[in-house]
Amino acid sequence: MYLTHRQIDRYTATVKKTVKWAYDNHQRILAEPDIQAHYKAPYFWACVGDMKMAGLHRNHIARNFLRADGDFRTKGDSKGFYVFPCTVHNQYIYPNGWLVSGMQKLGAYDISIKGLEFVLQFQDPKRGGFYFAFDAAKQLIDKSLMDSSSTSAAGMACLMCGRLEEAKRAGDFILDLLHLQPEPENYFFSCMRPDGALHTDVFGNENSWDPNSRKQKCLSAKDDGHNELTWLIGKPTKFLTRLYTATGDKRYLKGAQQGFFFFHKLHANAWTNYASCKTMWAGAELYRLTGETGFADTAIRILDFYCETQSPTGSWVHTLWYKDESQQHFTWTADITFEYGGEISDVILDLCSN
Repeated sequence: MYLTHRQIDRYTATVKKTVKWAYDNHQRILAEPDIQAHYKAPYFWACVGDMKMAGLHRNHIARNFLRADGDFRTKGDSKGFYVFPCTVHNQYIYPNGWLVSGMQKLGAYDISIKGLEFVLQFQDPKRGGFYFAFDAAKQLIDKSLMDSSSTSAAGMACLMCGRLEEAKRAGDFILDLLHLQPEPENYFFSCMRPDGALHTDVFGNENSWDPNSRKQKCLSAKDDGHNELTWLIGKPTKFLTRLYTATGDKRYLKGAQQGFFFFHKLHANAWTNYASCKTMWAGAELYRLTGETGFADTAIRILDFYCETQSPTGSWVHTLWYKDESQQHFTWTADITFEYGGEISDVILDLCSN
């Protein structure tokens, strides 16, 4: 076991504070009309083992957000994510991946299987990646670009539901992305066209709120790491790690390590970037699988940052965009707090496994 008892107590206390926050704000969360406040809740409650709350959120999501086509939408043809619209434009099925994984973890197979069938429509039959844009009104998938985040979220959902062949095709897409990088010391371009070429025409716009900006589609080791969307490499790193556990194929382990090491090329401020939670998540599992302490050390360094910056009430503020909790919309608070609480639970488990 890599963690000391003192560390275990500290990290467990962080999760307990998150659970208390979720209980204290339960009615307010259920009153939030936007799916952004809810899509990570099933995974969180499954991780912390609270089946009462898991059941309440499962039923709430099924009644209010699950649509006849298997998609999860806030209302009618509107996905939601009104306070962070980039998700709809650049990662339409990213929240679906979280919801399918969480529902499967809870044994809500009627929801997870229906949800996965919708997601699988986005997978390119040749490249294996998942397209990220969708017009719900027209029921039309935009097949111009596939990306790392959508593909990884969908791939993890495939793994959770036992769709191993689809998961492997998604993993092979991520490996292709890593292999094709023209400047691997400086950039990670996260999107690919159907012809197999990377989408590199991304420079000139540094506004992280703009779905067409460089930051939304390319991770840079040449810029301030605090302002980079490090999930672009963190999510695929975690997905490849999980895919290796399912297949034993060392290509996926090597790819996960490659993604992990790119994170270390980023500016030092990336360590205190709230988008780096997925690298923490991946690092702990890589340690469990390899026994290499460098992976654990990275996970712990990021985990300590989350423990230090958790609010007294148990939530977090995403300082990439907000100065403090008074400025942050509650929908966003619920989104990240459910995620961090669930991922920290997984990290504790992995770091206690050797």
